Amino acid sequence: MVFWVESAFALSLIALALGGSFLFFIKTHKSQFSFGKFIAYFVIILAFFSMACTTYYGTKYWFQGYYEKPISYSKHKLFKKSNGLPAVKEHKKERKYPKKEEY
Repeated sequence: MVFWVESAFALSLIALALGGSFLFFIKTHKSQFSFGKFIAYFVIILAFFSMACTTYYGTKYWFQGYYEKPISYSKHKLFKKSNGLPAVKEHKKERKYPKKEEY
């Protein structure tokens, strides 16, 4: 999961760099190619939007605890009992406080 977020953010940075370099190329050569300027600005705006969404969802998943382990064994179809493979047991977290009945 972590690597997907990093890959998406890296692709957004690449798109931002390509859009910026294309816009710089068009402006330095004083081209009247207005469709090219539109494409360059569109790519830059789309890259910023993509970076914002990637940052938001990456932070959201971080706080939900998806990055604690690389694969969610309970949800991955490879580790289901229906495939004939033994199911992987989840690690039980220790309780910090006793149950109400134990007081």
